[in-house]
Amino acid sequence: MPKSPRKRALTSPHDALFQWTFSQREHALGLLKAALPQPVVAAVRWSTLCIEKGSFVDRALRSRHSDLVLSARMGAGRIYFYVIVEHQRDVEALMVFRMGLYMMRLWERITRDRPRLTELPPIMPVLIHHSDTGWTAARAFQDIVAARGPERAALLPHIPCFELLLVDVSAGRAGDVVEGALTALGKVVLWCLSVSGDDARLEREIGHVAAALDEVLRAPSGLAALEALLRYLLATHERLSVQKIGGILEKAVGPQAQEAIVTELDEIERRGRAQGRAQGRVQGRVQGRAQTLLEVLTARFGSVPAEVSARILAADEATLVTCTTRVLTAPTPQEVLGDGGPRVSPARRPPARKRARRT
Repeated sequence: MPKSPRKRALTSPHDALFQWTFSQREHALGLLKAALPQPVVAAVRWSTLCIEKGSFVDRALRSRHSDLVLSARMGAGRIYFYVIVEHQRDVEALMVFRMGLYMMRLWERITRDRPRLTELPPIMPVLIHHSDTGWTAARAFQDIVAARGPERAALLPHIPCFELLLVDVSAGRAGDVVEGALTALGKVVLWCLSVSGDDARLEREIGHVAAALDEVLRAPSGLAALEALLRYLLATHERLSVQKIGGILEKAVGPQAQEAIVTELDEIERRGRAQGRAQGRVQGRVQGRAQTLLEVLTARFGSVPAEVSARILAADEATLVTCTTRVLTAPTPQEVLGDGGPRVSPARRPPARKRARRT
């Protein structure tokens, strides 16, 4: 049974849903068979498909892209599949350049691990894209190199040449995906990515994945999948309540799947109440510490400046514990907070008068 999506602490809801789903071999297999050219699908020994460790996306860009690397046997060697899902709603003009960088990093790691290689294994670059406009930028690396004159033909043999394999899940785009190859969960996840942030489309188009969603929720791993889907939908449709999203899903599925949705919604509400109670207990404990500290300060110093009082009431628990240890030795209320008192500069001595020289 797949691990709960709560186990993964990732950079964004898109990353969490994508990684949780397609890091499971059966769903990754369906995605690749749906996206790749048929001759490649026929040549790969899919029983050898495995998930590779590591990410090649720059740390600063992980809020915009997430990647997944897979490999399988093909012929006498291996083929690698480098899959990126975009988290942004705009088209990045130089995305094919970034993909080239990531592919080079993967080849670098492969050659470092296998220094006796005399040929590089093929890498298929797959981009999963969703935006308001659909993909409008270049897909081929050579198309982003600025050489448009008669010299271009002479330059092309010296320019890297590869093309993105695009899976465009934007509204109204087919993306050249063979839907029949996708698993039910794969279909639902790609659809969820496509309607991300669009509340009207979520409600209007839920019927497009009704049969797939029903199949997902009736499976043995249905509750884990439902939790992942609900977390994603709640994070990307912030104006909709848990009950509203649950109601939209319930209308699209059969009675057995509806029961799974109701069960998961009850669990979400139960966790929410428990979290609220825990936060309330912590808040009450912090307020109690603050009031006790103010009473001790008043008993010791007679009065507490308004600024000191306000800072204590706004402090977190760790700060209050530190202040409590200082209260018996600090000479002023300000120093209880760690503020040194006003420093008095030592009086400067007047310059000594020069004695007149005796002549």
